Amino acid sequence: MSNEESEILFELVKGRYGDRLTPEELEEVRKGVERVAETALALRGVKLENWDEPFSIFKPYRKGE
Repeated sequence: MSNEESEILFELVKGRYGDRLTPEELEEVRKGVERVAETALALRGVKLENWDEPFSIFKPYRKGE
């Protein structure tokens, strides 16, 4: 997600909830939106095919644990 996209998302949040938030809270929201946008960009970079299965961790059963 580009900086422009995160700015658009922030403006949507600000338009809906900005009247209830202080400037400091709005800045924290901006930072959170930027982090979400960065995470979304990283997730989009993972190429999956239709047959790819979820990653699972094998943990054997051990009686008494």
